[in-house]
Amino acid sequence: MSQQVRFGFAELARKKCNVVLDPDNLEVYVEAAALRDYWRDLGDPVKYTDEIHNSRLSVLKLIFEKYDVPLDVLDKYEVFKTSTNKLWNPNHWNEKALEEAGLGRLIEVKWAFNAKPDILLISPESMLVIEAKVESPEGCKADAEYKQFQTQQLIGELWQLLIPQFKNKKLANAILNVSSTHESIPVIKWSEIMTLVDNSEVDVFTRSAMMQLNRYYSK
Repeated sequence: MSQQVRFGFAELARKKCNVVLDPDNLEVYVEAAALRDYWRDLGDPVKYTDEIHNSRLSVLKLIFEKYDVPLDVLDKYEVFKTSTNKLWNPNHWNEKALEEAGLGRLIEVKWAFNAKPDILLISPESMLVIEAKVESPEGCKADAEYKQFQTQQLIGELWQLLIPQFKNKKLANAILNVSSTHESIPVIKWSEIMTLVDNSEVDVFTRSAMMQLNRYYSK
């Protein structure tokens, strides 16, 4: 990303999302699966040790406390463990088994561990999570209460609850979209990004590709 675009976007994020990003110290991740990556970083599941088990257990304790679930459910229900007694990554939890155990409220944790926000920007003191849309509406499941933007906000809560590097960072959510309104999440318009790119030193091919979005504003 060009320096000019970085500084322009940081100012746009400040105005739209009330978050301060450092354009000189900005990490950008696409389809960030931070919850799954953090769980994997707790240790190699093939070489499952007591240390890895206890690290995973400490993560589940925090999740269960958030949802007011007693820790003894780990021994009551098979949904949380593999056939070899390893603790499952929450993204593997069986939704039907959770419902049958009276723990349906934990299903959204599984969704959060499976989800991959489109863009994650990290600065020393803050983070911005962006869900990018052009023509598609908010993702949902016809047979479930899953809502993409609601899950996006939960992901941020779990990041700050579980991942030490994220605990003290201010976190904001945004939608990158053609339209400019949403009932609960700040919206950054593609036209605003196009303006940043078009007035920058970004290469001609990238600027031209971005300008194709003009058709959504010329109707």
